[in-house]
Amino acid sequence: MPIITLTTDFGLQSHFVAELKGNIAKILPLCSVIDITHSISPFQLIETAFVLKNSVFHFPENTIHAVGVDSSLAVHKAVVIAKKNNQFIIAADNGIVPMVFSETEFEYKRIEVLDYDYFSFKNSFPHYLLQLINNNFDLAKIEGKAEAIKHKILQKPVLKENLISFDVIYIDSFGNAYTNLTQSFFEKVVGNKKFNLYLSKVESVDTIHKSYSDVPEGEKVCFFDENGYMIIAINRGRANQLLGLKRESKQLLIEIQ
Repeated sequence: MPIITLTTDFGLQSHFVAELKGNIAKILPLCSVIDITHSISPFQLIETAFVLKNSVFHFPENTIHAVGVDSSLAVHKAVVIAKKNNQFIIAADNGIVPMVFSETEFEYKRIEVLDYDYFSFKNSFPHYLLQLINNNFDLAKIEGKAEAIKHKILQKPVLKENLISFDVIYIDSFGNAYTNLTQSFFEKVVGNKKFNLYLSKVESVDTIHKSYSDVPEGEKVCFFDENGYMIIAINRGRANQLLGLKRESKQLLIEIQ
């Protein structure tokens, strides 16, 4: 039986995660269930997409990633089951699938739902997991249409003259700020030119390092993670608090000299 991952904004203080896992265990008792996170900020699809883009392709083939963020079928009226590189996502038709499976093509089916409730992720989605497994992961056998799903995109850095503007899209539990600036974009636009990266009105850096330990404890540091996204951090400190960084705030600029 396959692996099922769970990504939700349910939090860990309520009973919702336990109910969801209980329903999956009743319907698919032999599946392995792995939590990616239940700490997504409520309804935040950008944050969800960032976490999933950096996790789903590390799993074995035919892993099913169930996404319970902004997942009410009473609101979105349809389920999307999508496949890319032998990884599957099951989510409400809220735009999250194109955000995660961006830039290249993917297969999908959109299934309209007539019988739903507000808590449909824990009550209804386990049955779609079962349907995919019973059809041997063949989307052609899933009832639905390969058309007209909602599309949202992750915002990309913007280059205007000699300035790059980019966003914080995720803050981890250590206070490190992950941005939408990729290493490939930076190397293409900045290359070997000198630059200043403005983190606030009074803080800036002019060097990209390789890790936290490249600077003394308490010092600010910027580097690209293994997935190619820039991280803004304080070595053994909380960058979000000390630098005033917030998710989805357009406050970061690079001036190319």
